[in-house]
Amino acid sequence: MQIVSAREFRSNQGRFLTAARQGQSVVLTSRYGNFKIVPITDADEIVKRDLREALTEVTNHLEGKISLPQAKDVVF
Repeated sequence: MQIVSAREFRSNQGRFLTAARQGQSVVLTSRYGNFKIVPITDADEIVKRDLREALTEVTNHLEGKISLPQAKDVVF
């Protein structure tokens, strides 16, 4: 595990991001708190895509572009 200050991270971002991508734990400490730097996984991308699609669907419904089923029709 590498523990780095915000100042050191800013000076050597590439080195620490490469380490995180290779599976090493990198912890950034700052006056705002402590943060673990980890790469985004394929699962994270899938969730992000699904949430984006769901938000688009809800927005379209609210704008009257599409009709969504009511909960009672889906559950029962």
